[in-house]
Amino acid sequence: MKVATVDAKRRLILPGAKPGETYAVREAAPGHYELAKVIPAPRPKPTARELDALLASSPLTPKMSWEELRRLTREP
Repeated sequence: MKVATVDAKRRLILPGAKPGETYAVREAAPGHYELAKVIPAPRPKPTARELDALLASSPLTPKMSWEELRRLTREP
């Protein structure tokens, strides 16, 4: 049996685990934990139309033209 130690940031290195893998942790009994690898369901890639709709609804997307913004913010 291999022994692993938790570091100061409460991380544990699992032998054989790859970066980006996620695990569900369950306490089976006091002091005994079970890990189950979580495999995310595949998601279809968004279409170009869906991406355009997301970008248009983004709060960071300006709602006015540059000319209108320039007119509002510049002195006459």
